[in-house]
Amino acid sequence: MCRGRKAYLVLGVAAVALWPCARNAQAAEDPDIRLLKARIAQIEEANRLLKAQLLKLEAKVGRRNQLQAASAPQTKASKPSAAPSAGDGPAPLPILVDIHRGLTIETPDHDYSFHFGGRVLVDGGGSTQPERGYSELVGINQARLQVEGRAARIWEYRFQYDFAGNNTATVGAIGGIRDAYILLKHPLLSFPFATEPLGLQVGNFYEPMGLERTNSKNFTSFIERSLATEVFGPARHIGVAALLHGDNWSVKGGLFSTSLEDKALTPTAAVGVPAWNTVNNKLGWVSTGGSQYFDVTGRATYAPVMAPDRLLHFGVSGRYHQPNSSTAVNDDRVLALGLNTNAESNVLKENLLGTPDLSCGAVPGPNLNGPAVAGRCVKNVVGYGAEFVGAYGPLSVQAEYLGANYQRRSSAILAANRVGLLSGNAAGPYAPGGDQLKFSGFYTFASLFLTGESRAESYQVSRADPANFRQIKIKNPVSAGGFGAWEALVRYSHINLDNGPLQGTTFANLLALSTATGNVPLRNYVANSGVLGGREEDITVGINWYPEPGFRFMANWTRVVSLSAPWDRPYLNGAHPNTFLVRTQVDW
Repeated sequence: MCRGRKAYLVLGVAAVALWPCARNAQAAEDPDIRLLKARIAQIEEANRLLKAQLLKLEAKVGRRNQLQAASAPQTKASKPSAAPSAGDGPAPLPILVDIHRGLTIETPDHDYSFHFGGRVLVDGGGSTQPERGYSELVGINQARLQVEGRAARIWEYRFQYDFAGNNTATVGAIGGIRDAYILLKHPLLSFPFATEPLGLQVGNFYEPMGLERTNSKNFTSFIERSLATEVFGPARHIGVAALLHGDNWSVKGGLFSTSLEDKALTPTAAVGVPAWNTVNNKLGWVSTGGSQYFDVTGRATYAPVMAPDRLLHFGVSGRYHQPNSSTAVNDDRVLALGLNTNAESNVLKENLLGTPDLSCGAVPGPNLNGPAVAGRCVKNVVGYGAEFVGAYGPLSVQAEYLGANYQRRSSAILAANRVGLLSGNAAGPYAPGGDQLKFSGFYTFASLFLTGESRAESYQVSRADPANFRQIKIKNPVSAGGFGAWEALVRYSHINLDNGPLQGTTFANLLALSTATGNVPLRNYVANSGVLGGREEDITVGINWYPEPGFRFMANWTRVVSLSAPWDRPYLNGAHPNTFLVRTQVDW
């Protein structure tokens, strides 16, 4: 046993000095010493962690004190304080910068954040039977920049502008504005059954109607939304909305008016009412639609199963539309259904459907040619929808049913027909259909991730557009040596814009016969017997590749398996166009 061993304890930290043994210079280290060294290392690490937490706490308290001091009223007798020295108070709160996807600047407490991002969608494709569109075309579908973020924890905001050109009929440069809103979530608006305070949203944004419509094109499964969504789903409107959500449910509703994507107001208010309106001064027909329309819209969702690899989602939507003398020229796709629906191939403009102006708002002619005046035939429109999503692992199924019921004024319909007869204009229907109209459509699709990803993991409830899908989590991105995520899809969609006893070829043959014989009363009777916007059924097969988050390559083949022609294009009966579309997408 060695002699001369001594131990010292300094400030509660063990320090050991060993005196070597004269007889055994190679003696092994004592086990007690090794234990003491390990304990020293643990204490040093604990001290380091405590110091780091203390610094964070001091910084947060100091930041709060600074905000309170800045908001406190200053008296005249007060003097400005001297600038703090290097040792006075905590250091300013640090700022976190992330350039992973776009540019994000944020405080560690998440009270303030700013994100600069955007997207570019480049589409191309061709059609085997371009009845109304292009045989082939390449173009930029969207090229957007946006800023969004949070302020003082309770405010959220977003502003988005599209530079890709106005691929819908819009008015001037303002048509490029898409999302533009602020959102307030104040603690005073908290409810015990909700996970966040009630949100109050004001600005230009999507009405809460349907799953596919409110989901961003960055994350929709197909290149184009379904027929039913495009016809019955409202665009963005200026309005105010309230939203509330829990862990697996959401409710959002609001009041809306003008849409920046409405058609141009033509003719302008300076254009007088056509001379034939003097036939009956009580008709009340006015140019450009007169007063403004409005919508009351709401959506509620519930997900009884919500896990990273499993999802069961249900939702319902409703919309009340009050035309207020609007015409189909300046209204948001409500009074002339289908005219902006491009057969699930917007880049090719393959439009195969379309009703006449349901509010008797135009002198008849192909595609609503003629002066735009408000016939005021429509009292109101009630839209509705139901949605479902089921996902298990890489397989998911999604479906929606959408429709609209129209309440119309019988007196206005009769007056419009009387004007048509007295004017002697037999170019087309003036007020087709009766005082009750109903239209509907639906879609269903299946998705399978061949590489094992799950759509359920991308489902989010806590957003300004709640209960929707976002970026999927890619298991093996290309940058990490993998092959990215691969998704195979198939969709069936159906829509029926016909209403009345005479439809399809029967309607077309009787209309042609009465026109050929010069029987104007018979022709007008046939033309006004019902609404023929057309019926269409499509099947779409798609493949998507996600090499990295924010990058996607898509390919869709769509076949029109059944088509009943609209009122002004009887030659489309039985057509079966095939379209092939591709998209390159990047978003950040």
